[in-house]
Amino acid sequence: MSTGLRLFPVLAVLLASFAPVIGPAAAAGPSVSVVQAPPAIRVVAATSRELVETLSVTGTVVAREEAAAGTDLAGLTVMRLDADLGDVVTKGDVLAILDRSALDVQHAQIQASRAQAVAAAAQVKSQIADAEIGVRQAGETLERARALQDKGIAAKSQLDSAVNAYDSARAKLATAEKALAAAEAQIAVVDAQERNVLLQISKTEVKAPADGLVLARNATLGGIVSAAAGPLFRIAIGSEFELAATVAETALPSIAVGMPVRVTVAGASTPVEGKVRRVSPEINQVTRLGSVRIALAANSGARAGNFARGEVELVRRDGIAVPASALVYRGEQAFLQLVEDGKVRAVPVKVGVRAGAMVEIVEGVAEGQEVVARAGTFVTDGDAVTPVREDATGAVRP
Repeated sequence: MSTGLRLFPVLAVLLASFAPVIGPAAAAGPSVSVVQAPPAIRVVAATSRELVETLSVTGTVVAREEAAAGTDLAGLTVMRLDADLGDVVTKGDVLAILDRSALDVQHAQIQASRAQAVAAAAQVKSQIADAEIGVRQAGETLERARALQDKGIAAKSQLDSAVNAYDSARAKLATAEKALAAAEAQIAVVDAQERNVLLQISKTEVKAPADGLVLARNATLGGIVSAAAGPLFRIAIGSEFELAATVAETALPSIAVGMPVRVTVAGASTPVEGKVRRVSPEINQVTRLGSVRIALAANSGARAGNFARGEVELVRRDGIAVPASALVYRGEQAFLQLVEDGKVRAVPVKVGVRAGAMVEIVEGVAEGQEVVARAGTFVTDGDAVTPVREDATGAVRP
């Protein structure tokens, strides 16, 4: 007989001996009930803190105001350049000098013409003096002829001759006076021509119209100036720059002049301070965007054409806040799931400032009250829960 067959009766005897232990009596013993704990849920307390609501805008750095330096003279050659890109200039500084030789020749011709006109006027004045003497002599002769005529001594023909001589002398005087007026008018014309030439000569010195930073230089040494080519220099007045940003029409009403802005210029590691200087009164009908000008602090390091991002500070105030994830909405009404005595209760709240991941609660929850950190996901009104909190280090604690 094999070993396996010999062990079978032994196992049968052992099982029979334990039968009373696991029989009906054992089955009829007392039952054990298991109590399940409420589900754990993460909660946060409503806390009082400083809330800052910001609006992000982007745009390009531009000069606040630009000035153009150039000349309306055409055909002149640039003889000298005294300014270049990036130079800081003062109003009246000479930026470039143009060739004035042709204008100098024209000025000399005008001066010669004036000398001729002055000489002609002097000659006419001499003629006037002679004419005045002639008038005086003819008048005296006329008076004597009338006296003799009255006494019956002189013939009437003598009186007529005296009258005609007096009239002729007066006519010569009037002609000389008109010639003097014409000569003086000619001098005035020449003087006007001279002033015009002197003005053109002054324009051969291209000067800075304002203090500022030279942004562009279109003049080249030896180049021919053309009015159609535009200004020779462009200057940022006062070296002041600002961010020209665009904002959606729905956000534009929340921005006001004077609001502080932190501007980060492309390539810069440190943001610079700015302030809203101007809000556009008009919305682009195609893009539905409005423009905002943000003045940058002096020495900001920004360059015209830089891309920049600004954070406009819309509101800064203290208030009670909870994470935005704690809010749940039913229509337009916001709710928080308040946890009191281990049970959940939804309460309507009034929302205020949104500052990053935090939302201000104006009404509905007091400071210190605990709410479900991520509302509406696992629990509903009346559910029993086991609150799980985070301490200052971020560790979870019951």
